[in-house]
Amino acid sequence: MVFGGIDADGTATKCLFLDAEGKILGGHEGPPAHYQAGVETAMQVIKVTLREAMARAGLSRLASLGIGIAGAGCKLELAEMQKSLGRLEGVDRYALTDDGEIALLGAHGGQPGIVLVAGTGSIAYGLRRDGRRVQSGGWGTIFGDEGSGYWIGLQAIRMVIRSAEGRSGQTALSLVVCQKLGVTSLTSLRAMVCQHSLDQKEIAALVPVVLETAQQGDPAATAIIDDALAELVMLVKAVEKRMDIAAPKVAVAGGLFTNPSFYAAFTWRLAEFCGMKVVKPCFPPVFGGVIYGAQKAGLPLSFL
Repeated sequence: MVFGGIDADGTATKCLFLDAEGKILGGHEGPPAHYQAGVETAMQVIKVTLREAMARAGLSRLASLGIGIAGAGCKLELAEMQKSLGRLEGVDRYALTDDGEIALLGAHGGQPGIVLVAGTGSIAYGLRRDGRRVQSGGWGTIFGDEGSGYWIGLQAIRMVIRSAEGRSGQTALSLVVCQKLGVTSLTSLRAMVCQHSLDQKEIAALVPVVLETAQQGDPAATAIIDDALAELVMLVKAVEKRMDIAAPKVAVAGGLFTNPSFYAAFTWRLAEFCGMKVVKPCFPPVFGGVIYGAQKAGLPLSFL
């Protein structure tokens, strides 16, 4: 039997196929498929990516498929997406969830533990020993996503506005953010907003310049990164309080942690203030998608 997994987020749509022993049979990466970009658009990307992945791997049938989608955190959203996806050709059974759950399953190989996902958005997930799942965050750009890439970029833009209006002092971060956005004044920044040409992904793309400027000692950039780290630690701590095991293992996933300095700073802060250590994930989130799909289909995976 062949088991499939899909990890769909604001960066890319990753597809992976395994056999029951964990041998990789194929994979493919397609365009982003984020729920908040529109259900029909996201589901079409998933369908096309899956079809191309199966063709490249020479596969005609999957016993199960687990799909984790960024930005989808409630049953109503998942039901809407399932209706849009409909029947997937060549798939015996598939199951949908959010990206946090597949990251959790992949990080600890289906065993109890905590995972913090911080990319465009942010969420902490915990799998208890009794099988219950708990979470903190994942509220999206309007109500939450504190400490995420989008949140960091948004704080940087707000700082540019305050500085330009004289509500705070001038810093190096103002210049580099404006250069990155290609704006020379508040008027041109306002035009970008009014014309809807500044989207969530572009705002999150400001993270590298904020991190670089913070490493150079800019106080505004440093404050933003410090606040982001504090918010992410609080997400983990909120989940840890509801776990039924002592000293749960914490793994991290998401684009923010691909930056070595950010990863190191978070690891130190979590240990210093919470007494918890960050461990290397057993598998990436797309593996968690495979695990999730197999579990929902009631099919065993011998590599776990």
